[in-house]
Amino acid sequence: MEALNRLGGKALEQNLLDELRKRGDEISLEELRKNLMRLEIHGFVRVLSLDAERKVVELIKKT
Repeated sequence: MEALNRLGGKALEQNLLDELRKRGDEISLEELRKNLMRLEIHGFVRVLSLDAERKVVELIKKT
């Protein structure tokens, strides 16, 4: 959520993954999607599909 907050609260899933990797977090796209699903269930983020490949992640509750 911190990385998403640094990106202005809204980012493409791939940009979020790149930001996490830049910070030194070794995370796969699959792991990111699992974590995003948990955050979405708890009402912290919203994930919207633009097309089959691209997804937008939006922060709901800023920390």
